[in-house]
Amino acid sequence: MTPPLPRTAFKEWAAICRALAGGRQDVILRKGGILEPDGRFRVEHSEFLLLPTFLHQSPDQLIPEARDLLDGIEADRPPDGSVRFTHAATVCDAVQVRSIDDLAAFRHRHVWADAVVAERFHRWRDELHVLTVAVRPLAEPLLLPWRDSFAGCRSWVDLA
Repeated sequence: MTPPLPRTAFKEWAAICRALAGGRQDVILRKGGILEPDGRFRVEHSEFLLLPTFLHQSPDQLIPEARDLLDGIEADRPPDGSVRFTHAATVCDAVQVRSIDDLAAFRHRHVWADAVVAERFHRWRDELHVLTVAVRPLAEPLLLPWRDSFAGCRSWVDLA
């Protein structure tokens, strides 16, 4: 029996979604979006769909060995007015890191460039949340209509 789909999605760069889906990354580093309560990230859900976003990603934001994740990325973009989900994730562990030196332990577990990680760490306050996730493909891709409530700098999106 197929498990029920989560009713929440987590917004992440499409290239990072590819890295997570392909096993090239198993952590998500999160600061908190402008629209998050108090600008702070919270682990609100332990299971979620990955919602690929196509803004703010560029080759220089990935380590050189991972820049191929952007090859053909536009082919992953769903038709206008829709959003496509292909993978779900489960949080296995979550820690809040308050020392940039402590982030070095996660270097081999993600594809973000060091400058991106440092910028995220130092933005607003010195901290990052590190979520270790297990990612699984959906039995079939899920295509939903885009809603205005999905937009903006927020991590979590309610699909209900």
